[in-house]
Amino acid sequence: MSKKITQREVAGLAKVSTGTVSRVINNHPLVSKKAKKKVLRAIETLNYTPNLVARSLAQGRTQNILVEFLDKNPILPSTWQYELPILQGINDFFALHDYSIQIGMHSLDSSSPEKLLKKILSNKSVDGFIILTSWDLDKMFVDALAKTNIPTVFLGNGPYNFEGTPVGTTILFDNYHIIQEAYTLLHSLGHRRIAFITGSENQLHAKLRLDAFREAARKYQEDLPEEYIYYGDYSVNSGTEGIHAFFKIPETPTAIICSNDLMAIGAMRAAKELSLNIPQDISIIGFDDIEVALYSTPPLTSVKVPTYELGTLGARKLLESIHEGIQGETHTLPSTLIVRNSVCRLNDQTDS
Repeated sequence: MSKKITQREVAGLAKVSTGTVSRVINNHPLVSKKAKKKVLRAIETLNYTPNLVARSLAQGRTQNILVEFLDKNPILPSTWQYELPILQGINDFFALHDYSIQIGMHSLDSSSPEKLLKKILSNKSVDGFIILTSWDLDKMFVDALAKTNIPTVFLGNGPYNFEGTPVGTTILFDNYHIIQEAYTLLHSLGHRRIAFITGSENQLHAKLRLDAFREAARKYQEDLPEEYIYYGDYSVNSGTEGIHAFFKIPETPTAIICSNDLMAIGAMRAAKELSLNIPQDISIIGFDDIEVALYSTPPLTSVKVPTYELGTLGARKLLESIHEGIQGETHTLPSTLIVRNSVCRLNDQTDS
């Protein structure tokens, strides 16, 4: 029986560490070309080809995907309600294609962009990279990522480019037109004093929703009082505080759009504290259509985001990139306004 060759022997012949041998075998992107060449030559010389390694080298793949969650500190409860269904969609797709998923989670506030990418990819060997975040990625981060040549899909952010060339594939969902649809619904029900509670400052989705609200207001009226915008942070409390702020204004709003459901639920709680009836005294719309929206009192009108579909499409596009080199595409999935009993036609006695 011939002697079984070990990675240590391969490393000795190539004059590199065993860690470098492992990274070459697993097609890690951060191994130098010189080191990779030495290791592959040693593997060939020693005939070091266990079945798994032989397959990996022949395909040039590891059958591993890295899904990276990038967020700001602190991470809000609403974040998980958005991200977990996306992860389920990614997992279900890749399970059908014999890929394993590695999950990483880092803070965008933790280090410089280049150091952050190095930390994310450290000791990982993957065929593709999915970046899930609702924040704009720093150009230096994207530039460093582009240089790794790892097939990448951005979910909920982007698109990006490096020296004029698109980086990866971008999968988005509609944050803009759906807010205008919500505003149009309220306007069609007779509401003219429509207010808005924003999400976290500088977060991509929050900015899009606020921009859409302002645009809709300009379409239907000449002037939008600045007091009709309350800057929230996606928390229940900021929804509560927003309602109390609006009802200190002489001309109080008759309808409110909230940038997520948690703030809408906080707004509903505050309305009851102020002895307001929903929707007769105040109509309320949320965003995300979380499960509790259906069971609030009254059931909350909300925007349903295609989170699971976002995950499955992102996974499918990443697989296309890995096998066919397809990249540079941008896809936007539609969101849906789910109308329930938290909105109604404005009472005829209310001024218009």
